[in-house]
Amino acid sequence: MTHSQFKLIAQRIFKSEEQRSAVAAVIFDGLSSYEAEKRFELPKGTLSRNVRKYKSEVNYITNVAAA
Repeated sequence: MTHSQFKLIAQRIFKSEEQRSAVAAVIFDGLSSYEAEKRFELPKGTLSRNVRKYKSEVNYITNVAAA
């Protein structure tokens, strides 16, 4: 997944730039969801859910492309 691909997907599924940045930090920078939540001042548990949502979306897109 490239950064430009991430940006297209993240803009579609996340409302705020903070959420997109925090998910990117987990996906690309290797931060834990807990660390990224603290860094981006997101409510507890929000980022874990967002990362799962992003990964689910990527899996769906991959399956559609392979069909």
